[in-house]
Amino acid sequence: MTMESKAEKVLTELVLMRSQDTDPMGPVADYVSKHMKRLGMDVRRYGKDDKPSFVGEHGKGGVILSGHLDTVPIGTGWTKEQGEMVDGVMYGRGTNDMKGGCAAMLLAAEKLVAAGVPFALCFTTDEETSMDGAGAASKDPAFLKAPAVVVTEATEFDIVVREKGLVQFSITTKGKPAHASMPHLGENAIAKMVSVLSKLEDVYRPPKDPLEQMTLCVDTIRGGTAMNVIPDECVAEVDVRYPPHMSTQAVLELVRRKIGDKGYEVKILHELDPVGTDQDIEAVKVMKDVVGPKAKVLSVPYATEMVMFKGVNKKLMVCGPGESAGCHIPDEKIRVADVAKAADIYAEYCSRMAKG
Repeated sequence: MTMESKAEKVLTELVLMRSQDTDPMGPVADYVSKHMKRLGMDVRRYGKDDKPSFVGEHGKGGVILSGHLDTVPIGTGWTKEQGEMVDGVMYGRGTNDMKGGCAAMLLAAEKLVAAGVPFALCFTTDEETSMDGAGAASKDPAFLKAPAVVVTEATEFDIVVREKGLVQFSITTKGKPAHASMPHLGENAIAKMVSVLSKLEDVYRPPKDPLEQMTLCVDTIRGGTAMNVIPDECVAEVDVRYPPHMSTQAVLELVRRKIGDKGYEVKILHELDPVGTDQDIEAVKVMKDVVGPKAKVLSVPYATEMVMFKGVNKKLMVCGPGESAGCHIPDEKIRVADVAKAADIYAEYCSRMAKG
C-alpha cells in the first residue's frame, strides 16, 4: 500500500469519528492510543476523563509531534458528505483542522518505529475550547528532553515560529428596567453599551500590520428581554490579539483609557501569552531544509497549542498540511497527497534531529 493510500485510509477513519466539543472523545482517543500501542510505543494518558490527552514515546529524547483531534461543529452550508473524496481531495469537518496533521503523525510513527528513531507523539482533544489538555500533557518528561516540538496544524508547510497573544473578555453595562413607552423612567443598558463601544472604534479598526499591532474585535453582543422593556443589562464579548511587546494588563489598560473607568464591568474570559522561537536555531533550519526552499518562516496572528508548551521547551514551531484559511468552514478539505507528504517530512525531520 502506498503512503497516499495509507493516508486516505487513516484520514477517513479519523474524519468519520465525530469529535466536536459536545461529542464523546472516547472513540477518537482510543483510536490513536491503540494505534500507538500497536507500534510498541509507551503511551501515557493525561487530562480529563472526557477530554483525554496522550503522549506516546518511542525511545528517549526525540522530537515531539503534536496535534489535536477535536473539531468545531460541522455546521451548515455543506455541499459534500463527510469523508467524501473528489479528485484526491477529502472533504469533512476536521480534514484540514487538523485530522490531516494527526493522520500524518500516525503514518510518520510507523516509519520511525521501523527505522528505530526516537520520537514522541502528543494528541489532545480540547484545543478548540480550552487547550487544557496540552497544558496537562506538557508535564510529560518527554517535553523537557525534546530537541524540538512541532505542532502539525495547517500551514501549507510554511514554518510558524511566532504567535500573537490572546485575551478574550466581556464588557457588561447595567441599566434599570421600565416600560418602553416610558423610557425616561429607566436606564437603557444597550444605549450605554453603544456609547462604550463607540469609544473603542479606532481600536477595532483593522491595523495596517495585523502581525505587529493589536487587533480588537467585538464578536458577540446580547441584551434585553422583550421589545417593550427597557433593557437592564447588556454584555459584549471582545477578542484581542496582541504582539509580544504587549501583555493582557497592557491591553486592559488601553481599553480603560479609551472608555473611562465607570459605567461598565470587565471580566477576563480566556487568555494566552504570545509565544516565539528564534528562527535562526538549528531546529528551525533543519525543518526548512527538510520541507524545501519554498517554505517560509512566519509569524501569525492566531494561537495554537504551541503556546501551551513554552514553559517546558523553547524550540517550538508549527508546520503541517492544509491551509490555515481553510479551517472552520463548510466543505472543509485537504489534499490527501499533502497528508502523505507531511508524514514523509515528519519522519525525515525526526530522523535528522535524532542524528544531532
